[in-house]
Amino acid sequence: MKRMIKKMTKKGAQAVFLFGGAALLLCGCSGVEPEKRLYPLVMSVDYVDSQYRVSYGMADLPGATGQEKPEEGEDPGNVSLSGRDFREIEKEYDRSQEKYLDVSHLEVLILGDDMIRQKQCAALLNYLKEDPLVGEDLYVFRASDVEEVMAYQGDDNQTIGEYLVGIYENRPYNQKRSGITLRQVYNSWYGQEGLPALPLIKLREDGPYL
Repeated sequence: MKRMIKKMTKKGAQAVFLFGGAALLLCGCSGVEPEKRLYPLVMSVDYVDSQYRVSYGMADLPGATGQEKPEEGEDPGNVSLSGRDFREIEKEYDRSQEKYLDVSHLEVLILGDDMIRQKQCAALLNYLKEDPLVGEDLYVFRASDVEEVMAYQGDDNQTIGEYLVGIYENRPYNQKRSGITLRQVYNSWYGQEGLPALPLIKLREDGPYL
């Protein structure tokens, strides 16, 4: 009987230790102050010269982060990185950027036509699917010139991410368009049907259009 109680006590202590360790890890991650994070609204990915090129366009979250929206004519704060794979790009981000990258506000993903043409989407989709912070409701597009699209700044410093989200969400119900979500891309890709037909973004003098 004493041996059984001893075993139960030992198991209980182990459970408390494991739970406490997990709690510390979670608190450590969530404990990063809002003003010490970067919140991308849009992520673009292309494949050039045997490397992935990733660019993050920041969200405007002054209320949550304490960061002010850039003044007119200022760079909206895109962060661009390159690497042979996405783990290498993560390491490059950690080496080059001061703030923690929080992708929980990501709403737009733009794929480069070069990456699609060279059939380099599998690694990206597997990488995104493993990240629990990347929501499956974000909208997916494609673009021939990803860098040009990401550099877009409209009236009142509107970014390409804000513009694209607005097309689907800031319209009256009878004028709303239905976009392609990451969930639909996953279903098509892992269902062996390949990528679905993605809306193509182009820029003209009066701004972007699909």
